Formats: sequence, structure tokens, C-alpha cells
Amino acid sequence: MPKSCGDCGLCCKLMGVAALDKPAGKWCAHFGKARGCSVYQDRPSDCRVFNCLWLLTDALDETWKPSVAGFILHSEQGGNRLIVECDPARPHDWRREPYQATLRRWAEAPGQEVLVFAGRRGVRLDAADEPVRRV
Repeated sequence: MPKSCGDCGLCCKLMGVAALDKPAGKWCAHFGKARGCSVYQDRPSDCRVFNCLWLLTDALDETWKPSVAGFILHSEQGGNRLIVECDPARPHDWRREPYQATLRRWAEAPGQEVLVFAGRRGVRLDAADEPVRRV
């Protein structure tokens, strides 16, 4: 059975959408927990191209659903960079298990980079957990 967003919508809070003048970290005015996205059929391209890895990856079970985990996963650079976008209300949830161990294992894979962000501040998962900032 295919996955669906249901009442999650965490991407509607965490991701910025220029076409809607919606800043990252603020709930979109078009999202309601009970109804979902009121402009879904006509949503901007920023929303259409967003790749929620929980929705797209069968290997990620319900524990990885963003509303459960407290973060969303998406990728860049052809899948070589995994971005963990944490809900500012739950910035450390990625450290809970099974998340932290799994994210660190993924970060060890050759050619794979894992960045964890809570707002503009973040960390590149590696032996030193190097701090990173968004530009």
C-alpha cells in the first residue's frame, strides 16, 4: 500500500516556498492538519519537486514518518547528500534511536554526506561532527 502524507505536513512547516513568500520554519497558510493542503492541485513547483524520502522509500517504516520522527529527510546532488531537516520544536529528535545510529551509518558510506539542520545551524555527520551553516 502506498504511503501518504495523511496529517503530517511537516514539510509545509520546515521548507521555505518562495512562490508563496513562505519562510522556512513557519507553517504554510494553505496547510491544515485536518484538511491537508488547500492548494495541492495548484501548488507551486517548489512544493511539487520536494522529495520526502519517507514517502518515496519503502525501506523507511512508520517510525521514519516525519510527524513521528520530528524531522524530514530529502536528498540533493543525485542522492549523494542526505538532508535531515529538524523541526525547531524538536531539534534533537534525530539523536534518538534508531535514527542517530542509522544516520551515522549512512554518513559512513563512500560518497555519502549527511547534514542535519535545525534552522540555519547544522552539523555534518562524521568523526568530528563538523558544524555547518546555511548561506
